Amino acid sequence: MIDWSPEVRVLRDPARTFRALTAAPTRGAWVLARRPLLLLLAMGLTVSLHSAGRASVRVVVDGMISFLFVPLCEIVALRIALFRHHSDVPFSRAVDAFFVSNSPWLLWLLGFWLWRFTQTPLQASSFSFRAVSALSLSWLVPLTWCGYLDAQFFRALGARDSSRVARDLAVERAIAWVLGLAYFFGIALWAQLVAWVR
Repeated sequence: MIDWSPEVRVLRDPARTFRALTAAPTRGAWVLARRPLLLLLAMGLTVSLHSAGRASVRVVVDGMISFLFVPLCEIVALRIALFRHHSDVPFSRAVDAFFVSNSPWLLWLLGFWLWRFTQTPLQASSFSFRAVSALSLSWLVPLTWCGYLDAQFFRALGARDSSRVARDLAVERAIAWVLGLAYFFGIALWAQLVAWVR
């Protein structure tokens, strides 16, 4: 029998996977960073493959640094969402388990890479409105799927009541999205302000 990674198992049986992950023994501070680093690596590879057409170490690292705000916002939001939880699960283990629910996004990125490899450099550099619309609509699948997985995560931490699960999920999502958008648009606004002052 194949021993699949948690990222694969969570797609088939999220409740059991999250229960197993939250019950697993803690293995130090590294646990807090390994799955956020996996997400960053996937994002860095996507930036490199799309912009350079190949995996360049410099561009991958630059992409990872550029998107560092994504896992940081998720970790801060998770900490706030779990503030009132009375759970025996250490926060580092909770973060490790929570980031497994990014599996649908990792699948989406894999699909994006495969789609990107079917294009010539000219096609890749000239997005049509139809391609951008289809790409944007395709985000709904991992977005919805991750919401379901995140709800299963909060349930595995002991939030048996559906209203509690919904509240924890809403708090985590709202904080993560507000922080992420504030950072993203704040950087753009700062560049505009600097250009305007000059």
